[in-house]
Amino acid sequence: MPDSPPNAQPEGPASSLLLAIDTCGPTGSVALAQVLRAQLQILGESELASRTYSTTLIASVCELLTLAQVQLRQLAAIVAVRGPGSFTGVRVGLAAVKGLAESAQIPVVAVSRLEVLAHKAGIPSAALDAHRHEVFLRISEPPATRDLLAGATELAALAPAPARIAVCDEAAAALLSAAWPGTEIDLHAAPTATDALRLALPRIAAGEFVDLALLDGHYLRRSDAEIFGDPTPVAGEPLRSSPGMLVRPLGEADIDQIMDLAQSLRAAPHWPRAAYLAALAPHGSPQRIALVLEETAPAEGSQVKGFAIASLLAGQAELEIIAVAAQSQRRGLARRLFAELIQKFKSHGIAEVILEVRASNHPALQLYSSLGFVETARRVRYYADPVEDAVLLSHSLV
Repeated sequence: MPDSPPNAQPEGPASSLLLAIDTCGPTGSVALAQVLRAQLQILGESELASRTYSTTLIASVCELLTLAQVQLRQLAAIVAVRGPGSFTGVRVGLAAVKGLAESAQIPVVAVSRLEVLAHKAGIPSAALDAHRHEVFLRISEPPATRDLLAGATELAALAPAPARIAVCDEAAAALLSAAWPGTEIDLHAAPTATDALRLALPRIAAGEFVDLALLDGHYLRRSDAEIFGDPTPVAGEPLRSSPGMLVRPLGEADIDQIMDLAQSLRAAPHWPRAAYLAALAPHGSPQRIALVLEETAPAEGSQVKGFAIASLLAGQAELEIIAVAAQSQRRGLARRLFAELIQKFKSHGIAEVILEVRASNHPALQLYSSLGFVETARRVRYYADPVEDAVLLSHSLV
């Protein structure tokens, strides 16, 4: 895969330049192309390593533009692959697309990664590994086409099975072969941003652009009822904090205390001082909300008993840390912090809160469930020391 354009410089009008971004899979990619006499000429494509999208995506776009001597405002359109795939990857990619498109007033075409794979393979139906013994599935049954998330039970219930289906990973191939022994499984290389450009070219020519305000990920996640049944709502525990409890913005003078607090908790993230200082930057990117919970006791004075930090990005907030000192837990302090965060989120127009947590952190999972979070996906073997899955959770504020 080339990571720089050929020596020939772009020809023709600047309005024919196209950019594509795909951060949905285990690896991602960005591609730059130009339409010459109705033909797509790829000027360059760069691969993005797994779990680096938030730090490498924009730099890779800038590198492609610089090598081709192209400015962002010269782009005629951006092609966004909007999923399905990694929840975090989809979110990072779409946030970048929105930022680039809004700043330079560039129209956007959004495509499904399943559709890109099907188009690349020349087969109407396609499937992608969704982990947890499930696949993201695109079934073409003319005149209708539908996308769904399916495990072995759902696959067995689908009839008739397609005669052929395109896949790009062994896990999906194995699951489909077991469920549909009569289906021909066509294994292809994973779709890239270049493949997305080829699919989207007719739509760009036809002006089939999306409203950026409505652009969202194609997550294909199960509904809350499917994941959790129909549970009886659990009333929140009453706050048992004392009258001397105060939630306030985190200040630089608090950093030593909260670093000590985090170090005392095995499950808490252990950030370096520089990361906390960055969270206090008023114009940082992403913007963050950082709060501390301080308790005043007659004999001890004021002490920080907990803190929370969240980042804001494109209508979403990611809860990065929420921690309460061990001796102050089970008093409703985490709920108090989260309630304060919710008020801040709403004032910033946030519609959804997301987070990730170790699969073995059962107390945290129980807390987040009681706060209204639901599991949306898992990132297999995401954590190290020890190696463990990450559970992705989401909480809607609308």
